[in-house]
Amino acid sequence: MQENPVRSLIEDLGRELSQKPQANQIFPYGKLQGKVIAPENFVEIKNVDRPRRIAFVDGGDGVLEESPNFMIIVNRVYFSMFEGKKRVNASKLKQRIEFFSYVVSDVTDGADKKSISYNTKLFAYSKSDLAYLPDEPDLASKTESSNVQESKLISLSRRFAEWNLAASVVSEELTEGDILVMDGSLQTGYKNESKYAAKLYDLAQEKGVIICGLAKTSRLIMESGEPLLARIQEIAEGVPYGTWFVEIAEMASSDNRGHMLAAKFHPNSRHIFRFEILREQFNGMDDSEKNEVLASLAANSHDIAMPGYPYGSIDADRFAQVRKNELDMYRGMIKAEMSKISEWKRLQRYTLTTRFHDDLNWVTS
Repeated sequence: MQENPVRSLIEDLGRELSQKPQANQIFPYGKLQGKVIAPENFVEIKNVDRPRRIAFVDGGDGVLEESPNFMIIVNRVYFSMFEGKKRVNASKLKQRIEFFSYVVSDVTDGADKKSISYNTKLFAYSKSDLAYLPDEPDLASKTESSNVQESKLISLSRRFAEWNLAASVVSEELTEGDILVMDGSLQTGYKNESKYAAKLYDLAQEKGVIICGLAKTSRLIMESGEPLLARIQEIAEGVPYGTWFVEIAEMASSDNRGHMLAAKFHPNSRHIFRFEILREQFNGMDDSEKNEVLASLAANSHDIAMPGYPYGSIDADRFAQVRKNELDMYRGMIKAEMSKISEWKRLQRYTLTTRFHDDLNWVTS
């Protein structure tokens, strides 16, 4: 038996990772067209006298009740606006939208075998929120999974609502030259999602509003297998700028219309971020406009708790997040309503099939 298995694990893993060769391009996937990442290709982000107005859009959700064949979810989407460090109040739109949804499985007989579809229904918290909800037929999905928790539909309606809210912000709150930042990349991964993204992109290009995406995390790798952003940080050690951006790749596909960059928004930041600009807009910019967009983000990235990450994104995450105490409150409401309907005395047995592990943890912790 090894004397210290943890030390052995760390030493062995360190040797394994250190043996990987270094690369200067992103690992090719899909129709991605990678750029060479070298110190001479980094571009300094220079301060601007008047940062552009930026709207930040984010969303959150949480499961309130679940069983193998249904889920009840609370969804929230939110936006905020800033010019540099200054918060800008919304003039027309409600900033936070909430709604409930349920996803239920339906088994149907096919020609050769049974199939399972998942259907979603939406319930707005208030009538004023209805305009931001996606169309229910667009949320229908089929999968090989027989378990609703494994169907990756928890965030589906919330994500579509983010696109709808973003389009409304562009329409009602922003003008030419302003910027809208979506949480995450501009890639669409759900069925029918590209329809909602395209609505935003078309409206933004018509009005001259710049669409961007800022990802909190990245699992992308280099051609050598190294983490993309970690390798870029190594390359950036030879760069003389405190704030910079570098082109990573152009996403040449219909479901991912972003031009991918890595950016460092504050000289003292420990982190760099994957940042995207709508491909058609990026390709139409000159160097000055590219700098204005990135510099406007940098001007909003001076929060003392997290220098280098835009405060607007911190704010959007805070107010979009569904917290544990809120989930407990909503669960209480759900159970209270269930207790009033006799049919739910039978149906609540469905949820017991997934709850025992939590009950056991409560007893043994």
